[in-house]
Amino acid sequence: MPHARLHDLLHVYATTLPLAGVPAHVVAERLGHADPAITPQVYAHALGRQAAGTAEVFAADV
Repeated sequence: MPHARLHDLLHVYATTLPLAGVPAHVVAERLGHADPAITPQVYAHALGRQAAGTAEVFAADV
């Protein structure tokens, strides 16, 4: 495994959870964010990828 800082590991954790379907407010709680609105601001790229797949899920159910 390449050298990784603790912050890097936290970032992987915080971006993997939403991609696995964990709700943003739960991710915020696990990260210790006092305000859940901080989480999507900081990790918007991961949440954006999750939202992109939403249309595909909906289309598959129709």
